[in-house]
Amino acid sequence: MTDSKLLSRRGLLSHSSAACAALGAMALPLATPAQAARSASRTCVLDGLQPVVLTISGPGVQFNRGKPQAVADRMLQLHGYQFDSAWSCGLDALNSLEQHRLKTTLEYDEAEHSLQGPLLENVLQASGVDIAQAMAQGHWLTLQGIDGYRSHLPLAQAVRWRMLLATQMDGQALAMGGVGPLWASFAPQHIEELSHQPLNQRFTAAVWGLYYLRISTQQPQA
Repeated sequence: MTDSKLLSRRGLLSHSSAACAALGAMALPLATPAQAARSASRTCVLDGLQPVVLTISGPGVQFNRGKPQAVADRMLQLHGYQFDSAWSCGLDALNSLEQHRLKTTLEYDEAEHSLQGPLLENVLQASGVDIAQAMAQGHWLTLQGIDGYRSHLPLAQAVRWRMLLATQMDGQALAMGGVGPLWASFAPQHIEELSHQPLNQRFTAAVWGLYYLRISTQQPQA
């Protein structure tokens, strides 16, 4: 699943200790009036003023770009992805969507942190995907990180888990070279099938440094 020559953050972090009880709130919309007025289905706009941070391809996506280019899309090429068209947007566009926040204990330092960003399902809606139809048809997601790590999960599961595309942690923007600029994450203490697992096994579906998301009509090969 991951090129052996690429950095494996799972290997580097495999020494994380077993779980302590995680505290925190469910992912809830922030309560400020300005954010409450934002529409979850607001269209992200690729205006050329910011670099692309996320590309999504697959059925239902309303494309705004063509197939990967040998130089401009070097990482997509490196990780073996091909498509005829896709949808891309920058960080400001993602931050224009309704913002949500979750608190959870992270595997990396065993401390509680606050993550903020749009829900994954709202980002998919902004890309043109009909979420209800895609879930009914059993679509799957592949989430690809810059370090080569990827995860696969059913779209319905990601929606049920209230997966967040975090752009901030503890009020600070997630940085390239850290776990950003996008981190697909969730609050496992509120997810039945994850809450009783050791802390270092709760986040296998989470992907930091997320830059590409592929929608598939069937379960992808590992």
